[in-house]
Amino acid sequence: MQMHRRSFLKAVGSATAGASLLLSGCAPAINTGAKKTLNFWAFSNTRIQWQQQAWERYKKEKKPDFEINWMIFPFQQMHDKVLITALAGSGGPDIADIEIGQFARFIKGDVIFVDIAPKLQQMGVMDKFYHPSATDPWSWKGKIYGIGNELNTCLLSYRWDLWEKAGIKAPINTWDEFAEAGRRYQKATGKYFIDFPFNDSGYWWIQTLQHKGGFFDANGKPIFNSSEGLNTLRYQKQAINEKWAGIRPIGQAYWAKVSDGTFSSLIGPSWNFSGFVQQNAADTAGKWHLQPLPQWEAGGSRTATQGGTGVTVLKTSSSIEEALDFVLYEHTSIEALLGDYGIRQTWPTYKPALEQAKLSEPLKFFDNQRAGEIIKEVSPEINQWYNSPYWPETTDAFTRLALTPCLQQPGVMPESALQTAYNQALSIINFETA
Repeated sequence: MQMHRRSFLKAVGSATAGASLLLSGCAPAINTGAKKTLNFWAFSNTRIQWQQQAWERYKKEKKPDFEINWMIFPFQQMHDKVLITALAGSGGPDIADIEIGQFARFIKGDVIFVDIAPKLQQMGVMDKFYHPSATDPWSWKGKIYGIGNELNTCLLSYRWDLWEKAGIKAPINTWDEFAEAGRRYQKATGKYFIDFPFNDSGYWWIQTLQHKGGFFDANGKPIFNSSEGLNTLRYQKQAINEKWAGIRPIGQAYWAKVSDGTFSSLIGPSWNFSGFVQQNAADTAGKWHLQPLPQWEAGGSRTATQGGTGVTVLKTSSSIEEALDFVLYEHTSIEALLGDYGIRQTWPTYKPALEQAKLSEPLKFFDNQRAGEIIKEVSPEINQWYNSPYWPETTDAFTRLALTPCLQQPGVMPESALQTAYNQALSIINFETA
């Protein structure tokens, strides 16, 4: 499928700032005279550290006949530059980090990334990953174009000290039980049991994925107005109306309320319950516990996945086999993945690595709870989900026309809001594909 003219022009417009630099000489697999050099493009110093450590291990173990040149750009600029590669058909990196929300931009036309599924099959490791975090975000039409090492298993994180004072006992097994506990908590404390963001679909996504719902079906068609999506939005709106849940403030105001106990719980993956909380509410250390997400019904999923960055290999590379070999090495090397846990406290998508004892060690921030054991227990329950070329347009329509007005305005009903957003998303998609 060729990229449509409107999509082409839109992509060029967003990427123009980086065009001259990329097209002027950032060609893949530079020949330095001794060993060829592969370019690896990334957007985060923190994320690149574990990969550089993995590269040092790779060199010792495999003695490769190539080097890697690590290049870090600002987030948007890097993705724009990679997109220009798609439009130009040449230039750019051999390997690139692609953030989950950006992937849709690259599958509107001819996909420039290499399908890694055959290599995973050849290595005999296809079944050794938690695919909803490892490959679903970078998959389209049955092909896998990227792989991530971050097992973004979602859990419920709660202030055990505040719950204990209010007489709330964990674990809470269902969302109905959670609502009942929230009402009791609000009555006892006058504070919120949880918050729901009005301008970010993350919490809606987590709860809906538990239902086996999501934004798209396997063909990339929006399905967020399904019964699963509707039930989630109804639940959040009712919680806010009953005042046991609050609407999330924007920016640091939110973290101030997490620190002072205005909100006593949150949901999400480790980059949220571990990373963001430790960064923004360090004074709450030792006051948090973790449990699986409450279920919608008995026997249902107790978790979901959210976010991530995948590593891709570009078809324009002159060293595809070498690039693939390293990328899949770093995602299947237990030592390399343990290194990332040491740097970022990231639990891996590769099942044999997750079994390592170090990943289930007691964590002081969580009152010496073994978070890794809970992650191992519930990760097999993450439901499969589907990406789409129209992820940004669809999620924007959902947030702008359904989530925000529904949570902020008492008179806006979930059914009508979702239908309005759905119609807008279809209108955009039909325009793009016309």
